Amino acid sequence: MKLPDLLGGEKSSGRATRLAAQDRAERLLAESFRLLSQLCSKVADLIETQRLQRQGYQPQGKWLERLDGEAGGIAPDAEKSSGREH
Repeated sequence: MKLPDLLGGEKSSGRATRLAAQDRAERLLAESFRLLSQLCSKVADLIETQRLQRQGYQPQGKWLERLDGEAGGIAPDAEKSSGREH
C-alpha cells in the first residue's frame, strides 16, 4: 500500500529515510486496526451478554450455545429429524 510521504517533502533525507517513515506508518496503522478489532470484539461480547440476560440467561463467565433454538422453540435440525410439522 502506498501511503503519502509523512516527512512533508524533505528532500535531503533520502529514499531510505522515506521508506523507514512509511514502514513505521504502516506498522502503526496495522497495529491500530488490530486494537480496533479487539475493541469491536469486546463491544460485540457486551452486546451479546446483554441480549442473553434479557432472555433470562445469567452471566457465567463462559459462552453457552443454545441447543433448543430460539426461546421456547425447537432447533430447525431437530424439527426435521423428529418429523414434526407446523
